[in-house]
Amino acid sequence: MNKQFLFLVVLAILMQGVVSNKVWADGDDPIPFIILPPEGGDAPLPGGSAGDDNGSGEHSDPKSPVQMPTVVQDGYTLYIISGCTGATLTLRDEFEIVVYSTVITDETDEVTLPSTLSGTYEIRLIRGSQTFVGEIEL
Repeated sequence: MNKQFLFLVVLAILMQGVVSNKVWADGDDPIPFIILPPEGGDAPLPGGSAGDDNGSGEHSDPKSPVQMPTVVQDGYTLYIISGCTGATLTLRDEFEIVVYSTVITDETDEVTLPSTLSGTYEIRLIRGSQTFVGEIEL
């Protein structure tokens, strides 16, 4: 591989962190998400699906691990850190009614939620066939 190309790739990755305004306080942790199984199916296994085992404990068709989304909450602001591009973000109340929904684009750095919301909400990020679920308090 060309050393100059590799240098430019590393520089671009490093500059992405410098230019980004996606910074949060030291005490703030990302929202812990879990992955929901596909509708009507079992939970996906890391590295492949349940039917891919070739008898040796390895999967015949390995897949990359799922990139978990990283979102940090500060009051009514959700900071979009990574893994959310193209996802639909929804908030559901205790009756599973969608009270807020938006699409996350490449340009989305943060989402400001309506200040009229209060209480505990289920936050869902739907990215393709994957659904990530967490909980937030407003």
